Amino acid sequence: MRRRATRRLDQVAVNWREQRLLGGLLRECRLERGSLLDVPCGYGRFAPLFARLGIQAFGIDLDPEMVRLAAGSRLGDDKERGACASAFHLPFAEDSFDGVICVRLLHLQYSKAERLAILRELARVSRRWVIISVYHFSVLHGAARLFNSTPGRVKLMTREQLSDLVRESGLERQSMRCLLPYFHMQTFVVLTKTPS
Repeated sequence: MRRRATRRLDQVAVNWREQRLLGGLLRECRLERGSLLDVPCGYGRFAPLFARLGIQAFGIDLDPEMVRLAAGSRLGDDKERGACASAFHLPFAEDSFDGVICVRLLHLQYSKAERLAILRELARVSRRWVIISVYHFSVLHGAARLFNSTPGRVKLMTREQLSDLVRESGLERQSMRCLLPYFHMQTFVVLTKTPS
């Protein structure tokens, strides 16, 4: 699975950039040596990054095989570090983690209500930070997807839609970083919980 995820040169470049960008954001949020929930964790491609930063990460994914692979990807010490669960119903109490990341999920074909439910659930289990990725339109990436005939899986979000979603979820936007400006649609968004 790991080989398939990074076999194309463009995907290798995207993964490299995601790792660097996320690493910088985790440092900015002072999450080194903290606790982090990774939803969905996939095969654990961010696990080496978490280990370098001393982060105790827990991975959640719907696919049991992904959870098994992630658990073998240095997600942490010898404790159980992964579970099968839905982003709509995370099996944790409120404020269980210092931060939560959600990369490459909210751009899928979810309705606004579904996206809002996911974001509220991510916020519920985080003490402060929620880092998500969404897709904004980019001319070059959009054209490439049309030529590759793969536009169906991605649902773009305008900045206005993102602002509404963040506000309704009870979070505040701190910063946004484009993965590869003008070339790729993926944008990372750093959010914080608003005081009750």
